[in-house]
Amino acid sequence: MNIKDAIWGFIVGDALGVPYEFSSRSRMIENPAIDMVGYGTYNQVPGTWSDDTSMMLCVLENIHNKGTTKNLANLFLKWYNHNYMTPHGEVFDIGITTRAALNNIMEGVSLKNSGLSDERSAGNGSLMRCVPYAFAEDISKSIVHMIMGSRITHRHALCHLCCMYYVKMLRAILEGKGKQEAANNAAGYIKFGWRITETEDDQVPFQEQFSKLFNHQFHALPETEIQSTGYVLYTLEASVWCFLNSENYKESVLKAVNLGGDTDTIAALTGALSGLYYGYESIPEDWILRIANKKLIHEVLDKIDLSGKYFKE
Repeated sequence: MNIKDAIWGFIVGDALGVPYEFSSRSRMIENPAIDMVGYGTYNQVPGTWSDDTSMMLCVLENIHNKGTTKNLANLFLKWYNHNYMTPHGEVFDIGITTRAALNNIMEGVSLKNSGLSDERSAGNGSLMRCVPYAFAEDISKSIVHMIMGSRITHRHALCHLCCMYYVKMLRAILEGKGKQEAANNAAGYIKFGWRITETEDDQVPFQEQFSKLFNHQFHALPETEIQSTGYVLYTLEASVWCFLNSENYKESVLKAVNLGGDTDTIAALTGALSGLYYGYESIPEDWILRIANKKLIHEVLDKIDLSGKYFKE
């Protein structure tokens, strides 16, 4: 059990969801996803991954290189402007908030203020790239770095809290916790240990907003109560719900895609949880074989020491 399981689980989930992004739930009920296909929303070949994987790989590279927040922002700009870390040499998908923030940086706005902070900008663009932070040896230090990296594009505190919940859940799985115990640990961290700074924009009425995830019976909620939009909290809820209500990797990511909406991100985040929990071998081999530009993915992963559980400081 190591980062390889989570990263491949994430990438395969992302590629599975790309053709269905923005599809309504009713449409998915009528024509559910059952396999990895292509074309669809972005007219991309089967196995094509999105901005989710591109930005996540930038984070992974930056952690490996012990890069600063500025270095990470430069990697994002390299992706945005020069198609870095892309499956086919082009950026075909980017979130509105992320685009606006990267444009802010290019216009000279400081990294402290480049990210958007209004409620409408509380999207999942930083949640989707936070998987690697769960594997740092010093998780507390890693979470601080994650929040700083999140602020590049997303300054709303709810985005930071959702990232914290997610990486703490991954970390609990990595440490051998069961599904529900991992979810409980993540919820407990948000309840009692979340404050990173005392700045005003880090204070949110989180108890009410996280009420579903704080409920130990969250997994028992019907699908009708799970929303699958790009709003960061709904994305987190959907990913955790799909993971808790599945018995294997394939079931979990197909469940995520068939919710409709932001299918690539929800399936990617579900896939990282399931990939880590069930292992790389649980991911359908034919899906892995279809993944675009595996050479690039292997080049990134081959730099990472996978002999242990954690990145070394």
